[in-house]
Amino acid sequence: MMTQYLAVKKEHQDCLVFFRMGDFYELFFEDAITASKELDIVLTSRGKTEKDNIPMCGVPHHASENYISRLVKKGFKIAICDQTESAENKSSKLVKREVTRIVTPGTLLEDNLLESKGYNFLMAICDEADSGSFGIAFIDISIGDFFTEAKNIEQLFSAIHKIQPKEILVPERILRNDQISKIIREWKVNPMPDSRFSLRSSMERMKSFFEVTTLKGIADFSESEVCAAGALIDYVLLTQKKELLSLSRPKKLCESEFLEIDPFTRKNLEIFQTMRGEKNGTLISTIDRTSTPMGARLLLMRLMHPLKNALDISERLESVRFFKQHDATRNNLISILKKIPDIERSLSRLLLDRGGPKDLGAVKSALCLLPSIKMIFASHKECWSIPNEISDAISNINSDLGEFSHKLSTAINDELPAFLRDGGVIARGYCEELDELYDTHFKSSELIQRLQEKYAQETKIPNLKIKRNNIIGYYIEVSPSLSSKIPFSFVLRQSLVSGMRYSTQELIEIEQKLNVAYSEAIQLETSIFNGFIEDLRSLTEKIRKIISSLAILDISSAFALLAEENCYTEPVINDSDDFEIIGGRHPVVEQAYKNSYESDFTKNDCDLSKKKLWLITGPNMAGKSTFLRQNALIVLMAHIGCFVPADRAKIGVVDHLFSRVGASDDISRGHSTFMVEMIETATIVNHATSKSFVILDEIGRGTATYDGLSLAWSCVEHFALSAKCRTLFATHYHELTELQEIENIACYTLSVREWDDKIVFFHEIIPGSADRSYGLHVARLAGIPTNIIHRAQQVLDRFENRL
Repeated sequence: MMTQYLAVKKEHQDCLVFFRMGDFYELFFEDAITASKELDIVLTSRGKTEKDNIPMCGVPHHASENYISRLVKKGFKIAICDQTESAENKSSKLVKREVTRIVTPGTLLEDNLLESKGYNFLMAICDEADSGSFGIAFIDISIGDFFTEAKNIEQLFSAIHKIQPKEILVPERILRNDQISKIIREWKVNPMPDSRFSLRSSMERMKSFFEVTTLKGIADFSESEVCAAGALIDYVLLTQKKELLSLSRPKKLCESEFLEIDPFTRKNLEIFQTMRGEKNGTLISTIDRTSTPMGARLLLMRLMHPLKNALDISERLESVRFFKQHDATRNNLISILKKIPDIERSLSRLLLDRGGPKDLGAVKSALCLLPSIKMIFASHKECWSIPNEISDAISNINSDLGEFSHKLSTAINDELPAFLRDGGVIARGYCEELDELYDTHFKSSELIQRLQEKYAQETKIPNLKIKRNNIIGYYIEVSPSLSSKIPFSFVLRQSLVSGMRYSTQELIEIEQKLNVAYSEAIQLETSIFNGFIEDLRSLTEKIRKIISSLAILDISSAFALLAEENCYTEPVINDSDDFEIIGGRHPVVEQAYKNSYESDFTKNDCDLSKKKLWLITGPNMAGKSTFLRQNALIVLMAHIGCFVPADRAKIGVVDHLFSRVGASDDISRGHSTFMVEMIETATIVNHATSKSFVILDEIGRGTATYDGLSLAWSCVEHFALSAKCRTLFATHYHELTELQEIENIACYTLSVREWDDKIVFFHEIIPGSADRSYGLHVARLAGIPTNIIHRAQQVLDRFENRL
């Protein structure tokens, strides 16, 4: 057995090998030492080498997912080595074992290891020789989604942060590039031999896998995209140990289609994660009203890839408008969608032969609900008014799956076991032969009960029991003190302190009949189950279209519900440079106000159609940062096809959304707060165009006053005169208000009133400029002692008198 183990370990040296032995997965040698430490389980030993005991630890097979999950989250790869033949009727005690799967962070399938509303992307990156361009491919095998993108080195950092891959595959040569190494060092990276990324083998691998003679029919991929995608397919086949792997054809994502958001902006706007690393308080948590995991993942994808084509955005908005206008239709649809399980992940597991009865039950439940969805729209009297996006989704849901759906609903029980081996998957009445086998099994169970009653009477031992375990099967148990009453026809099997265990020829015969019937029933159920899997394979594309359509119906109806609940309005999106938001609100802060305060959130207008740069001054805590962020979030929401928190909004499409807000350092990269500020500012200055929307807060505050003022001054001039982008520029440098003489700049401030040596914030944006920052008032509110405030005032007066 150890020779067998060592042979497996030699082939999987970068993995912890989970070696199946009966009801446990065992680990040996260094793997055992590592696992016992990481999982906090007992380290023991079994057998010896020439000198030392062999370290060993193990986990129960039925609870292995939990342990595997913990190890994978710590960055380990796990090779699952299972027994691939039964130990029954073997002359040799050594059974055949093979690695049936390699579990890595990017290849998880189990629901309890995955975030239900998130993606689990595995990414591959490949460079293109002497061109400075890169191909990236990313895939979530738990749902089959597959994408590629072509990027240059500047875009690579942003792309990785946007996709948030759980694991990245790279050719070994890339790691010799210091610039690339710095970009990917914070991620889980798996270097692969360069040969895995060769163009020729990758192209052939893709053509073979997708059964095409040319890739041109799928998309116009760059060479590096082909190499990355081919390496991904190779890796997934290697880890899953499956030839029958079902993946969607890769979709090429083009930069020209999407609004770009750099990592700094994504972080500053707290789209997916707050500055504290939490999900509560983010944009996505605030606007997510989806009813299904598929819809939630589509929302995530839309926030990762906002559109910048006005017609496409308007089509999405039309779908939301439809469900907002027809609230009864929307509410009926949502009530059905809430019942639909995560059919997307269940389908993927079933197609990979890793699904169980509950996964097939999920497919059954989802397909059985489709007629109810069809009825909602079939009964709609104004069918001609249904938007194209919704109409197409309904057409996909009307796909002819009625026969298969009926077959499933007839065959599969509503209450299902976790594993096929537990039986009870196929409903009575579906298969006569299976019913007969179960009848035999259950009759045998009745015979066992009657036999127990008979033996109790014959021996005059009322508490005589017939029990069963996996070691000796059925047995008769009595307490040791009553063993003298047992007849000679009873054969002793085990003597325990708690009881004496016996068997009889009659009990053995009944057990054999029961076991044969049950074993044959399980085999027949398995055969029927596998037949449904084969049917699913032939219907995969139709079902995936249905899944996609359900997600579209979900997100469109969810956005409509969100708009109704929060009085959001439909934005007008066009190809101009318009930017007019009337009565705008911050979606996240407004939600917090509703939950915590009696007062309403203060609305503010923002019109950059004529004066493209607003220079905003005013005290801390007055609401400058909130105003900046709310307009950026309104832009983002509009570009994903969502109604926005405003009374009225008209926005010309934006190509880049930029944000430079707040102060933070990056010690791990050796960057001070001011360096981080300048890096973020440089990104904006170098990439902003006249179609961009930029928000900046406190440029230059991290250095000496005149240095910072000079930098802020020149940046304002650049955005107003050169880039000519729509810009909100907040500052405490009141000297910058002199720039309002430039035609493209307008000065605005936050309304504030002084009263009884205190200040009152109205959080209202008004034309004009502030002549002071009220920093000492804010310090007093924060709890700075009075004596320090008084002294600060004296120093401030002295400095101001000098000026």
